[in-house]
Amino acid sequence: MNRYRILVVDDEPPNLQKLQRTFVEEHHVLTAGSAGDALKILRDQSVDVIITDQKMPGMSGVELLEESIAINPEIIRIVLTGYTEVDDLIEAINTGRVYKYITKPWEPASLRITVRKALEQLELMRENRRLSAELEKANEKLCRENQFLKKQVETYFEPGNIVFKSRAMGEILSLLSRVVQTDSTVLIQGETGTGKELVARFIHQESRRANEIFVPVNCGAIPRDLAESEFFGHVKGAFTGATTERKGFFEMADRGTLFLDEIGEAPLDLQVKFLRVLEDSRIQPVGSQKSRQVDVRIVASTNRNLREEAEKGNFRQDLFYRINVFSVYVPPLRARKEDVAPLAEYFLHKIGSLLNRRGLRFSAEALSVLQQYSWPGNVRELENEVERLVILSEGGGITLDLLSDHVRSGRTPSSAPDRLKEQIGELERRMILETLNAVGQNKSHAARALGISRQTLLTKLKKIQAEGFPGAGS
Repeated sequence: MNRYRILVVDDEPPNLQKLQRTFVEEHHVLTAGSAGDALKILRDQSVDVIITDQKMPGMSGVELLEESIAINPEIIRIVLTGYTEVDDLIEAINTGRVYKYITKPWEPASLRITVRKALEQLELMRENRRLSAELEKANEKLCRENQFLKKQVETYFEPGNIVFKSRAMGEILSLLSRVVQTDSTVLIQGETGTGKELVARFIHQESRRANEIFVPVNCGAIPRDLAESEFFGHVKGAFTGATTERKGFFEMADRGTLFLDEIGEAPLDLQVKFLRVLEDSRIQPVGSQKSRQVDVRIVASTNRNLREEAEKGNFRQDLFYRINVFSVYVPPLRARKEDVAPLAEYFLHKIGSLLNRRGLRFSAEALSVLQQYSWPGNVRELENEVERLVILSEGGGITLDLLSDHVRSGRTPSSAPDRLKEQIGELERRMILETLNAVGQNKSHAARALGISRQTLLTKLKKIQAEGFPGAGS
């Protein structure tokens, strides 16, 4: 136990010394021969426990303890009393001024146990207060962060601020306006990076659930062995490590919207459980024998052709028909190039503000090249390019020379692995053809020289011939 500060008060020196000896080995002991001296110590020093005799000249022990409340209400107050004075202490105990009274004659060991228990309660009370203060600070921080994030989300996803100029996106928003006020499931289809989550948030914010939570979940990013627990929660003791009950995504999104991003990536056994929630709005946490009702609006997205995947057996047909109640297709950016310029301007303003590079502008040439590029990575690629431009910019303008080489040239860059594969393939072709020429087109000799089997060589030659390279023979 920690060393606490104990103030002992008694007008008789022998009793005061006995009290001091009782606690001096474990704690820091302060002594006072009168209530007046004790009050002075209390005002000058921090004290955890007061142990006082009841019958003292001038001011009694209970009166001293009552005075101590105004100085420090947290102090543990104990009074030592004779049998004839017990009745006088009942009211003081009932009103909380005295933690405990101990009748004389008292035993040091018994008194130490009493004080130890009292200090344990004091420590627990202090720890609870500390944790409550930390929790309050954490809640305040979360509230501030939530307000900030909500403001950012409203700025970015407010319907009037959805950035588009193309007729295609206008038609999509017009189509969605017919379904947002319902609870119908919506399936958003389109390539990666086209802004499917943006459309999902639009649906949520325009719905009657706008004031409730929006929970986005990437179905392909959750490990298979954790998926059921993540989506449906678990009870305490459901499996090793389940030390507390935990809500899953469906329960977190109760009364709000759950966005199942890339639902085509969900494993088949999980799809069965999705279907049950969609059909009867009930979930069953892992380890629980009871199901729970949830009120969740489902919006799903995919970059796959789910109809084809269902026909191949890679996606459950019954789930496909259940989520395909209302479907929209977000076209790739190359199919709506009218949106490139307003999106680029939007990202320039947004990222410029975040990186403290305000006032940046695109030159006409740079903006024209951005509009001509095909953007295979769609809106996400455009945003990344603009962020790069903001970082590289030194003055107030984004000029043509700052654009990435592949954007300026209009060519989609090959990935490093693809380029390496091409170079290795070219080296292999050259070695095979040169060796064949050196041995007079004798394939057996060429195979031995190359250190491969004749059959392997024949297979590679067929591939080279199919690719249209001369000199591969027949």
